[in-house]
Amino acid sequence: MNTLINLDTLTEHQLAIALAKKQQERKLVYQNKRAQLEKENEKFCNKTAEKFSNLSSQLKLLKEETIKEANRLYREMYNLNGKKPKDVKSFSRKNKEGNIMITVDYQERIEFTEEANVHINAIKEIFRNKFANRNKGLYNILDGLLIKGNKGEYDPKLLAKARKQVKDMGDEKLIEEFEKLSDCQRVSGSSKYCRVKTRDENNKWKDINIQFSSL
Repeated sequence: MNTLINLDTLTEHQLAIALAKKQQERKLVYQNKRAQLEKENEKFCNKTAEKFSNLSSQLKLLKEETIKEANRLYREMYNLNGKKPKDVKSFSRKNKEGNIMITVDYQERIEFTEEANVHINAIKEIFRNKFANRNKGLYNILDGLLIKGNKGEYDPKLLAKARKQVKDMGDEKLIEEFEKLSDCQRVSGSSKYCRVKTRDENNKWKDINIQFSSL
């Protein structure tokens, strides 16, 4: 039970003691609340990381099993007809009812050699000389579209995709640099993907969304 104290009856020394006691009580309450918050935060972080780790392992296993079984069924389809399975980059399996489709994709990872920078800089210079003075607005748009990230560097992949349009321009030097840039591409590996779609109430294919890209 709290007892009311008449502060006018206390000496300065008694007031200082009472104030210090009150400050200590407040400090203790704060420390206890902070310790509880840190405890809850640690529990939350560890529990969430554990859940994500478990789900990631399950998704990785699901992806591996899906691709393995899809490949087995694909091979069996050919073997059943006495034919050799074709090497393809993508194939799908559907159920009998036709409302489930599982697709397996194989995609090559392409990277550019160090030499690509030589041709990228040459292309950048040609664009600057060709458009910067004649049509600065067009040049700025073109320059901005081809730049990757915030370093002001041209994106090799975007440049490689622009080869056909460059040929239509008829600039032999530009075409030559684009061809050399294309030759700087090399396969650095491959990735496997699988997707599952089902038909919705409107009979349209709809993805069952699971993020596999980093697995």
